[in-house]
Amino acid sequence: MSEQPVVAASDSEQPVVMMDYFMHLEYREVVCPIVRRYADALMDGKILGQISPTSGLVYVPPRSYCPVSCEWLGEDHLVELEDHGVVTNFTIVTPVQYYGQEETEPFAKASVLLDGPGGMLGLQDILDLPVDELRVGMRVEAVWLPPEERTKDEIGNRSWGSVDGAIRGWRPTGEPDVPAEQFLDKVY
Repeated sequence: MSEQPVVAASDSEQPVVMMDYFMHLEYREVVCPIVRRYADALMDGKILGQISPTSGLVYVPPRSYCPVSCEWLGEDHLVELEDHGVVTNFTIVTPVQYYGQEETEPFAKASVLLDGPGGMLGLQDILDLPVDELRVGMRVEAVWLPPEERTKDEIGNRSWGSVDGAIRGWRPTGEPDVPAEQFLDKVY
């Protein structure tokens, strides 16, 4: 006679509502040609954007269309942008400790409006500056990674504005601040 496991009647009548199941999903996406060109330019130390002739807005990275003027943008709309700019807004993040948290001190993420025809990069790291000294209008410059350390692995079709893998962050230039009135019409 074999022994059967003892199961209480109330346990066997309950529906299963959760179970552990470990899985791995990997997505591979073909990066569109204009984003590949943007990523390649970053590896060469250049920032590319696309300018809309109708709205005048500059998109970084290029996206092949302007949603404001509803027009397609092509290769002839590509522009090389400066790696200097002005902080238009920022957020100071105060890390809350949790498992795996590496940041322990407050840090800043900022939007940088690039010099020249414009172009906005959001969520950029601000380096070499205490967070309480960051301000709107501050002039900043890109801190490029050395060419042998640059990678475009993190840049894809949905990584709009990313310079990860090419630019470490942005540091103050020491130049005088730019009054907000001089760039408000370029912030979108």
